[in-house]
Amino acid sequence: MPYQVTSLQDGYCYTAVVPRRLLAHTIIKYLAKKGLSLADFKHIVEESHLNPLMIIDESEFQSMLSDNPGLDLIYDSVQLKDNSLIHYHTNWTVPQNNWQLMAAQLNVYDINVTTIQTQDLPSSIKTKTKMEDSEPSK
Repeated sequence: MPYQVTSLQDGYCYTAVVPRRLLAHTIIKYLAKKGLSLADFKHIVEESHLNPLMIIDESEFQSMLSDNPGLDLIYDSVQLKDNSLIHYHTNWTVPQNNWQLMAAQLNVYDINVTTIQTQDLPSSIKTKTKMEDSEPSK
């Protein structure tokens, strides 16, 4: 099933309809664009009761690589606004009861994730829409 991820930022509404395999990537990119730190990402993971290895810093990633030679790690990375690099597991398996916890954490940052009840998509669809000013024109 695909997911719709919506992010409100800088006067725009960013919407992405993504296949399951790109859900974590899309959420992480939207959060990084908002300027979150590694601590913020780890807080979201902790409050959502997810595995702490879902988001790791560069030293944790290098340690994992050296401790598990030959292991195919399913991580991607993103550079944050403070120029630090974080690594995230690309396949977030979130139990149903943890979805509510994670959704609440994402809502703090004006990000909403909904499931679309249809077959999964082969690719993503993304839009950027300017939000209307709340004040009437004079």
